[in-house]
Amino acid sequence: MLSENFDSINTYWTTLANAENLFIVQDGEYILQRKAPSAPYAIIANFEEEFSDFRVVASMKLDKSMSDDATVGFLFMMQPEGQGGFLCEINKKKEFRLRQIVNGSYKYLTGNSKDGGWVRSSALNETNFSNMIEIRTFNRNYDLYINSEFILSFAEPTYKTGKMGLIIGPASRGKIDFIYVFTITTAAEVAAIANTQKGESSLSIGTGPDMIELAESIIKLKTQINGLNEENEDLRKTISAMKTGDQERDVTIKNMEKQVKNLQDQIKKKEFSMDSLAKVNTELLKYKEMVGGNENADLVITLSKAVKAEKEKSTQLEQENKELREKLGLPKTNGTKPAKPNSGSGTTPPAPKKEPNVFSLPKDN
Repeated sequence: MLSENFDSINTYWTTLANAENLFIVQDGEYILQRKAPSAPYAIIANFEEEFSDFRVVASMKLDKSMSDDATVGFLFMMQPEGQGGFLCEINKKKEFRLRQIVNGSYKYLTGNSKDGGWVRSSALNETNFSNMIEIRTFNRNYDLYINSEFILSFAEPTYKTGKMGLIIGPASRGKIDFIYVFTITTAAEVAAIANTQKGESSLSIGTGPDMIELAESIIKLKTQINGLNEENEDLRKTISAMKTGDQERDVTIKNMEKQVKNLQDQIKKKEFSMDSLAKVNTELLKYKEMVGGNENADLVITLSKAVKAEKEKSTQLEQENKELREKLGLPKTNGTKPAKPNSGSGTTPPAPKKEPNVFSLPKDN
């Protein structure tokens, strides 16, 4: 049995950090982030042995925050220099696909080329929840299980042995929780594995007693832990969202209180302005009563009539002045000063001076 819980960094798996990839072991998970948007990236495990008849269980999930087209998957029976092998991948739409590398190109074992080989399965969990991909092979026959649910079988006589690995899609972020590999030597072991899945007791398999039962228990516990961790994470996000909502409400209340204060200040200014206008109006009313007394009690009309009355009085006085002068035989006055007598020099008065910078336009024809 080979177990990988990613509790620490080892030589089996690539760790990498550059502009296109970030592969690290952290908090009991192998985190694969493919930054490049154009092509997937494959990682082959550096196990010393190659596998022929085996059962492998891998727990993996996709990060909810990445692209909708994000993918992650498991590789098995991979041949030297990429000349063959199988790829089992999952995406964020609760779909999976199974492909085979043949002569440098892909052969779809599920779906077709139009849909990229993707097939929807109710066995898959939602995004951000772990999915267990399980491959059982004996005598070149293969069974695929997802979350302990049988999916399909197929046969391929070409490969005797092969390597295992992982694949991360373009612009994707996935996390691998564990990988367990059990080698199978007899058909009885295959039957024992099936019986263990059904909850029946089984014979000892491999070098240690009750190895399969122990592995099954570990897988179940790890799955429960993953579920609890994911539930806790969702609860933390809910609490954070509630805190954020409370903060937003506090900010909204403060803004509304500020607006109310501004409106109250505006009302006070309006009331002060109205008081000032009322005082001015009171003074004007007093003045209007003082100069008024006419039928309209309007200040402008009153003043206009006063001016007219004064003009009429002036005209009347001028007429009386004229009549008195005629009775006394005094010369008439027209309000102009008498002209000065001519000096008698006989000289011609000088011509009037022209104002400087004055230009006279020609007359129209």
